[in-house]
Amino acid sequence: MSASHRTAIVTGGGSGIGAATAILLARENWRVMVADIDEAGGQRIVDAIRGAGGIADFMATNVMHEDSVAALVEATLSKFGYLDAAVNSAGVGQRGQSIWELDAEAWDRCQAINLRGIFLCIKHQSAAMIRQGSGAIVAISSAAATKGLINSADYCAAKAGVTGLVRGAAVDCAPHGVRINALLPGATRTPLAERSSTSTPGLAGTLRIPLERMAEPEEIAATAAWLVSDAASYVTGASIAADGAMSIA
Repeated sequence: MSASHRTAIVTGGGSGIGAATAILLARENWRVMVADIDEAGGQRIVDAIRGAGGIADFMATNVMHEDSVAALVEATLSKFGYLDAAVNSAGVGQRGQSIWELDAEAWDRCQAINLRGIFLCIKHQSAAMIRQGSGAIVAISSAAATKGLINSADYCAAKAGVTGLVRGAAVDCAPHGVRINALLPGATRTPLAERSSTSTPGLAGTLRIPLERMAEPEEIAATAAWLVSDAASYVTGASIAADGAMSIA
């Protein structure tokens, strides 16, 4: 199927990596359903895509709620008829507390958005794709899945959980023609990264990046776009780092 007929969902599409991914996919002739809890941010990205001649729509979505995620998938199928790909970028940063200070409520919220939210998205997206017999899903994890970060145990645990979830889901879905991969960005210039750096004392000092710079959201988006493309047709169950070697430094 030509890219001009392909449809993708991008969660967290109102800012950061999600926004960059939505814009890039639209530029590559994908029809994009932008999903975000931030309605103003999501609509702004849709307007930018349409202004550049692309095809996009927006749906307010809270990935913590299964009915919201299910409604997003159904609305995408209703509007575009097909779901070829999904990039799940919706997430929240760390609380910025040491493990002995972290309260259970903050822990639960981090897991609910960053891990349970990804599970709900993959569950409903893969079900639609299995009915079609094809599809590709990318879950945005983090270099924190493999590297300990100060005052970030909640975030590291959730992102490590995403990589495990992806491996299990990929094995389930592979016989049905559906690929699922995890993308692990390092430090990236996004509003979420700025908030995390501000709220997490000592975090910046623990980040050694051999490439000696942060990534731009567009660089991470390019990797996500490759993972959902035919060029990555034999890649599934993988955890792909795009972190400037941060996770191995």
